Amino acid sequence: MRFRQAIPPGPGLLPEDAYTELGLSERATGKRPYVVCNFVSSVDGKATAGGRTAPLAGVGDKAAFHLLRTQVDAVLAGTGTLEIERYGRPIRDQRLERVRLDEGRAGQPFAVIISRSGQIPPDLPMFADPRSRIILYAPPGAAVPDAPAQIIVHEGDPPPENLAKVLASLRRDHAVKSLLCEGGPTLFSALLAEDLVDELFLTISPVLVGGEELGVTAGASLLSPLALTLVWALEHDGNLLLRYGRC
Repeated sequence: MRFRQAIPPGPGLLPEDAYTELGLSERATGKRPYVVCNFVSSVDGKATAGGRTAPLAGVGDKAAFHLLRTQVDAVLAGTGTLEIERYGRPIRDQRLERVRLDEGRAGQPFAVIISRSGQIPPDLPMFADPRSRIILYAPPGAAVPDAPAQIIVHEGDPPPENLAKVLASLRRDHAVKSLLCEGGPTLFSALLAEDLVDELFLTISPVLVGGEELGVTAGASLLSPLALTLVWALEHDGNLLLRYGRC
């Protein structure tokens, strides 16, 4: 499989050529990780079809999804996304684990869970896997699963509703310099509201969904639109794989 390189124009790219050696951790400044977000969307702006992202994800998007996980110190997803998509250990392919090791990262990124309610899905596959490395931010009294996974708990300090403090804790307490957010729309909007997003990887799937499905963002509008610059546009089988940075 090769991506067609549309912007900037160029030869076809293997997925590994486009989505490895991105140097995301080297871009971290200040007291928080460098934050990139990854989403898939239908042509009419829906982030799910039938409540799931799978019907929107083509072969190229799936390759990019898994390769982006090799490029960061930690992967973040909201509890709703974790439960719906049944998250397991972030890296399950030895080839992808080798990419991480060859680029100087641990074989497994941290899986970061932020629970404002304290309701944590106890039956997630990641909890049953002893190779999962989980960092959990939750309010006091949260029911932390008793599971084989390696779980580090931050209970109430910093408060999970303050994302800037959570990200500062990831950098300070766990040496996380790069963080990948995979949704959902509410968490993405919360990061945007606190001005914590540095890049967006967005795949436009060539389908129309309609109805009341969620969009990429949810909740209140930003105080002012956030301008982005297009870094690249790749194409595979009608899917547009876009990378945006801050202007």
